[in-house]
Amino acid sequence: MAPRQKHSSGPQMGSQVLNRQAFNLDFNVLNIHVLRRYRQAFKLNVKARSSKEDLVVAASRHFSSHMVDEVDTIARFLYTVHSNKGKSRLEDFSAASMY
Repeated sequence: MAPRQKHSSGPQMGSQVLNRQAFNLDFNVLNIHVLRRYRQAFKLNVKARSSKEDLVVAASRHFSSHMVDEVDTIARFLYTVHSNKGKSRLEDFSAASMY
């Protein structure tokens, strides 16, 4: 008797997702201070005192240029949560706020 094959409709670990929809984030709704922090955090090639419109264009271009492997990201997140069990800042905050 031949072994049963697994039928899966989802992506397998380490496989490429071919039909990926682009996630669009509307940077226009963000405050200019948030856009400036984004510029600073990701070292975008735009002047520090740029207009909101220039920051929106730069942030949108930067964000859309990054492809994320969802399966790998989730796996790394779960590994991090599991390996840091009991060391969470959230747990420290919750314990401190009880007193």
